[in-house]
Amino acid sequence: MATPYIVVGCPTTGGGQVISSNSMFQIEGTPIACVGDKATCPKHKTVATIISGDPHMQIFGKAAARVNDSLSCGCKLLPKQNLVVQDNGGGMGSGASVAPAIATAQDSFV
Repeated sequence: MATPYIVVGCPTTGGGQVISSNSMFQIEGTPIACVGDKATCPKHKTVATIISGDPHMQIFGKAAARVNDSLSCGCKLLPKQNLVVQDNGGGMGSGASVAPAIATAQDSFV
C-alpha cells in the first residue's frame, strides 16, 4: 500500500491545513512538508508542529511528512496529492523493508 507525502495546503483532521514546508522540494510545484513544519488547527485553536514522518525519506535531515503522520496537537495529516508516495512494502511479506517509491511529473520533485 502506498502512502502519499504531505504538501503545503494539505488538510488535517482538526480542520486546518499545512502552512509551512521546504520550498526546495516540490511535488507538482507544491512544497513538501517535513517534521518540524507547521499546520493550523482550528479544533485545538493552535498552530501545531508536524512531529512524525518517513524515516527513509530525509530532506535536509528532516523526515518527510506522510498521510496519517501526527501533529503536536494530536491531529493527523490528510492527503491532497497522490502522485508521490511512500511504498510501505505491502504485499512483500512482513520482513520487507520500507523504501520510498518516488514518481515524478516533469521533474517537479527535485
